[in-house]
Amino acid sequence: MKAIKNIEFNKIMNLEKIVPYGDKTINSLMVALKNSLNMTIFSFDENEMLSEHSAPADALVYILDGELEISINKIKHNVKKGQMILMPANILHALKALKKSKMLLIIVKKQEDLGGFINLNYSKEIQMKDILVGFEGGVVSKRIIDLKDLTSLMFAMSENQEIEHNQTEGELFILNLDGELDIIIGDNQELMKKDDIIVIPPNVLYQIKAKTDSKFILIEIN
Repeated sequence: MKAIKNIEFNKIMNLEKIVPYGDKTINSLMVALKNSLNMTIFSFDENEMLSEHSAPADALVYILDGELEISINKIKHNVKKGQMILMPANILHALKALKKSKMLLIIVKKQEDLGGFINLNYSKEIQMKDILVGFEGGVVSKRIIDLKDLTSLMFAMSENQEIEHNQTEGELFILNLDGELDIIIGDNQELMKKDDIIVIPPNVLYQIKAKTDSKFILIEIN
């Protein structure tokens, strides 16, 4: 079963532009659903909210535009464009748009004793690109999901570095957080800028080259 929903393969799209704003409403579009993973883009008109609830899964919020007040276990966090916050499973949380806002919500269910996300702090707002700090050049990565059917790594690459001739096993979702990347799939080369995404189908060769110092996230869904 195909995991990626409502997004074409091998086409660069800007994540912030996919779901339009509505008047006094919340719009949403699911972009991935399979086993442990649910990814959805939301747009909120000012003062729109999701009421307090809990879920049996970790939930990462990445703000694409605007500012959200996110309450986790009654503690409020103001999370702004470019920032993320990780909400733990089974803890009450609520969201309110302080202005027109958009977010990417990534929900990862736990499998047995394995947590959803790893190597990330809960309930702390940070710049998404600062998941990897202390980068001094070359290519470095940090694993943030490590499940049987779902893995994710964040990469930092300095200018002109590259990941050569990898082949996907599952569907591959790439989100560029900072800088510019050349994505090469077969004979086609495309430029990715901040908050651009591309989805690559299974069993396809691809390359990633950093045109500038860059940070990006890979999510592979098997």
